[in-house]
Amino acid sequence: MNDTVAVALVTSFSTLTAAALAGSVAAWTTSRQLRHQALLAAQERAEQRENAYREMRRESYERFLSQADAAYRVLDSGWMARPFTESPQWEAGFAARRALDETFIRVRLVGPENVAEAGAAVVRAIGEEFQLHARVVGSHPDTTDCAAELDPSARAHVLQVRYATSGEFVAAARGALGAGLARMPAAVSTG
Repeated sequence: MNDTVAVALVTSFSTLTAAALAGSVAAWTTSRQLRHQALLAAQERAEQRENAYREMRRESYERFLSQADAAYRVLDSGWMARPFTESPQWEAGFAARRALDETFIRVRLVGPENVAEAGAAVVRAIGEEFQLHARVVGSHPDTTDCAAELDPSARAHVLQVRYATSGEFVAAARGALGAGLARMPAAVSTG
């Protein structure tokens, strides 16, 4: 074989080998970059879903607290009414409790369980306060005093229950939303 042909063959073979090696390294690097970009995109989508879910929870919790506050306001006006007239007060109370129940359903849906349990305690306490108020008023049918004056200890007790149940709900909600992310009101109206 001619030396020129042999040198040409060796040169072309080394050039092809170098090109193949360079192509393999480029393909491996590109593949690695694409996998990394796909991983980053998946993490970003997961973070966006988590943020959207956290925001949905926060809105549900805030709506629930707002409806609890509305029920407390109806109760407060009932406790202070002189004399208490059932129809307008209890119609507003029924509407407030219904709205609270509707927002509580959403709290149960978005969870977690400890927040739903704390919300159930708020709903239960509000229902019990309406019942207690009705008993206080019903036991004094001909009075002109307000229910808060008729049974001051009952009024003091329900205010403590309001504070405790609302506080427990807020604490559970903050925990569910994560440490620096919860911008929830500290408590709802206590009269």
